[in-house]
Amino acid sequence: MPLKPRASAEQEEAKKQAESAASAAAARRSGKGKKAGKEQFKMYAVIAVGVAMALLAAFLAVSPNPPKKGSGAAAKMDNLVNDGYFIPDVTSAAEGNFTAAAAPFFNAWTLRHAKYGLDGIHTSPQFLGMSGAVQVCEGDEGLEGGAIPPAYDARENHESCFPKAYDSGNCSASYAIAAAEVLASRFCISDSTKYSGLRLSPQQILSCDKKSRGCKGGGIDSVWAYIQRRGLYPEECVPYVGEAGAACKSECGEEKKLKVLEHCILTKEKAVKREIYNRGPVVAPLYIKTEYLVYGAGVYTPTETAETLFDDAGDAIMAAVSVVGWGKSQGTPYWIVKHSWGSTWGEDGYARVSMNSIVNNNYVVVAVPATEEALAAAEVKKQEAEARKEEAKKERAARDERIAEARAKYEAEKAAQKDAADDKELDDDDDFEAEVDLDADDAPTAE
Repeated sequence: MPLKPRASAEQEEAKKQAESAASAAAARRSGKGKKAGKEQFKMYAVIAVGVAMALLAAFLAVSPNPPKKGSGAAAKMDNLVNDGYFIPDVTSAAEGNFTAAAAPFFNAWTLRHAKYGLDGIHTSPQFLGMSGAVQVCEGDEGLEGGAIPPAYDARENHESCFPKAYDSGNCSASYAIAAAEVLASRFCISDSTKYSGLRLSPQQILSCDKKSRGCKGGGIDSVWAYIQRRGLYPEECVPYVGEAGAACKSECGEEKKLKVLEHCILTKEKAVKREIYNRGPVVAPLYIKTEYLVYGAGVYTPTETAETLFDDAGDAIMAAVSVVGWGKSQGTPYWIVKHSWGSTWGEDGYARVSMNSIVNNNYVVVAVPATEEALAAAEVKKQEAEARKEEAKKERAARDERIAEARAKYEAEKAAQKDAADDKELDDDDDFEAEVDLDADDAPTAE
């Protein structure tokens, strides 16, 4: 077969240029297709995201239970005490025992504010009964004094002795307020004419008691040592200012102060009731639950979801309360306690708290006000104690005399026995010497 003639260089070059142009055109067509695909994908993606956002917004708008603020333990502390979701949950969990409600005292407070704003109140049971420390009251068993009624509220019989509840403000002052209020109420109950409406100054304690920490808290039991030593001015002499602070001074004279004769600790429920019934309110520690901060009315009993408020050291935060009575509702026994969170909290500043829950009725402080009657009784008691002391002194002297006489008799008898023994020994020696002399006489003599 004859070979085809070789193409010229010009023909080969033209062919290459044509193929290159075709490839470029194909590439351009391909690029345009991909770009168009990408633009279309972006459009669909934007539409899909928009639809999803619209559906999510619609779901959140109609959802009956939106997510609650602060699901973690740390985040919970930033929740408001008067949280709109928290309050109905507490009422529901209470199952009719009590209701929850927002109180102006805790407006704008978070649980963290409550933790630090109520911290610093404490007791010292480890020192109970030690020399120089608070002692257990005589008659702590509460077995004397007749029957105790099943329910009692000191306010009903002594209305003028229980003024409006304090609003302590941003100051951990319950230890001072409860002490001042209880002492004032006891003076009033002893003489409702002379001491009607009496208020004593908790601010004096906050400003002057160096062993307490002012608005940072103090001892429910130890503060009484200061009160017993110094006495308390009436409220008008050193008005309450709380966190604002006040100098430890007053224009009133010392004669205005009212004092405490003694204070002690009751550890038995029956004795606590008898003390309130006979002489007036007492002071007790109360351990704070977060839900208790929004207590509104009823008998507070901790719910299954109740959480204790703890300080940074891991100790349960407590408040000092005045215990003014007791009762029973639907089979649940309760204490009636007074707080210093204002009269809009709880039941006019008070709460009914189920027994054996958050009130520690095994460590209750009792104070004896220095009334004229109490002073007279104390004087009689002092004289009786001195008479007993003198009688005991006489008995000890008589006993010492009897012991001395018995000892002298014993020594005399012992001496007599010794003399008799000595005489016998001497007689024995004489007999021996006589025998020796006799033997000497009988002995043979040398010739």
